[in-house]
Amino acid sequence: MAEVLHRQLAERLRGRITSGDWPVGERLPPEVELAAALEVSRSTLRQALGELEAAGLVQRRKRAGTTVIAREPAQSFRMTTTGFNEVLSLSRETALEITGQRHVADGTVALLEGLLSGTGHWLEVTGQRRIEGQATPFNWSRIYVPGRYAGIGPGLERPVGSVYGVIEAMFGVRVGRVNQSVTATPCPGAIARGMGLEPGAPVTRIIARLYDREDGLIEVSHALFDPARFQVNTDVRIS
Repeated sequence: MAEVLHRQLAERLRGRITSGDWPVGERLPPEVELAAALEVSRSTLRQALGELEAAGLVQRRKRAGTTVIAREPAQSFRMTTTGFNEVLSLSRETALEITGQRHVADGTVALLEGLLSGTGHWLEVTGQRRIEGQATPFNWSRIYVPGRYAGIGPGLERPVGSVYGVIEAMFGVRVGRVNQSVTATPCPGAIARGMGLEPGAPVTRIIARLYDREDGLIEVSHALFDPARFQVNTDVRIS
């Protein structure tokens, strides 16, 4: 019942924002006052405000209160993982725009510590992803490809679903295993500005290693995402 109540309250508050009753830039009353006016508990109010924040409608800051920052919910990309195929869904539903390529030597990149390319060098690919209709990228990615696959360079001269997809097509290999970690991290200045964020703002970081079906390394990637426009949901059934 409590869960239903806070969702109902979130819809009521969302209606006041989208109708313009609470315009963009307005600071909402303190939680104690607002909860009393709405005749709900503070915990229910906080849950409802949390939903509005996740939707990109309000911003909550300690000691500064809650401020309306948008009239309509922010468009976002939601990645739901129930199995192997869903882990790779990002590459099927958005395009990676390549912004740079270069070769780097073994032992020169911290992300590749302990790994050898087999040829002494890696192809480093930098790119970004956008949600359709949005000018500002919601993602920045840097991907490292072992030297044996460095010939994919010409195939990256236009937006692609993924770097590993180009490797699969050109070399006839298939991704068979994905190892990834998801953490929060402060966003470096230039990357933050490119995603419309303040330098140092928290972003979602996903570091992944993709292997072929014989456990050969295909790529290592370091990706940063604007958390307001990207969500990861996991639903795994254990039998």
